Amino acid sequence: MPAFYHKHTGVTYGEPYYFDPRYRAEVECVEHQLLYELLGRFGVGNPHPMPSATFFMQPIDLLKLTQGAQLHCPPDATLESRGHPWAGLTLAKVERINAEDAAWHPIIDAVVRQYHEMRKLYGQQADLFGINTGIMNIHTPYTTAHQLCGESIFILLMDDPDAAQRLMAKVWDIYRAIFTRLARELGAPMPSHLYLGDCSAALLSSQVYRTVVLPTNQALTREFASNSYHSCGPSSHLLCDFATLTRVTAIELGPGTDLATAARMLPAIELRPLIDPLLMRDGTPEQVHETVTNMLAATAPAPATTLCAWSFDSETPIPNVEALYRTVQQ
Repeated sequence: MPAFYHKHTGVTYGEPYYFDPRYRAEVECVEHQLLYELLGRFGVGNPHPMPSATFFMQPIDLLKLTQGAQLHCPPDATLESRGHPWAGLTLAKVERINAEDAAWHPIIDAVVRQYHEMRKLYGQQADLFGINTGIMNIHTPYTTAHQLCGESIFILLMDDPDAAQRLMAKVWDIYRAIFTRLARELGAPMPSHLYLGDCSAALLSSQVYRTVVLPTNQALTREFASNSYHSCGPSSHLLCDFATLTRVTAIELGPGTDLATAARMLPAIELRPLIDPLLMRDGTPEQVHETVTNMLAATAPAPATTLCAWSFDSETPIPNVEALYRTVQQ
């Protein structure tokens, strides 16, 4: 997390990190240099760091900003889109929102302007959200609706499933309009691979997920040649539903998910279990070693396994990160 680098190097983030590609390049080089100094013996970081030619922010924040959320860029944390812009709106008002207006919102204009600056720095390698590599990276309509509406989305899911699905359809319309414009600005075709981040999935019972949310996710995966899926909470109760998603090549599963069951129920899919950041912060190197060893054993039947190590905060001990890499290396 940015707080980790801020603590160890003093580098700051803020708005320039997201909207000034030259400043972001400086920060990224500092990050890679630190990782090399701390973990270079494991192949991490780079003694001659190069910045990324791809601009990325969480797509859920990008969409929320087009709907009136407040932009906040802390000096030591990730960009935030504050507020729930659709809270209190009736379904009729939501359905009257023009998706094309979102695609031409000033925040999208700012991203496009930045892309043209990046072209001067990186040439044809410049990219937005991985579009040039054929990826459409979004949060699911349900997870996005959760952030747009707040907790009222859960009442809607229970009391009026049809209204919830119509609201999710509007979310998808907006994502599609935004990415259509971005692809056009890049001179690229619309992506053929869909990455769906369903960060709120684990908050639902299997019944609510299956009857209200899953149909939307299934419809989206049918539109693309290949897909990947992300659920960052404990998701054992949803695995049988995840197995019905079409053409999924990889799935990220949150801490607390039964990985042996996942390997059995999703036999043709690459598993990408998420390392618990609380374990990394509060555990011991021995606990990290044992947990990672057990995760790799549980996912051994999968065609491939990638451990997703993410969200290490400023207090994560370096020996725990070393234990993670050492265990994988062994």
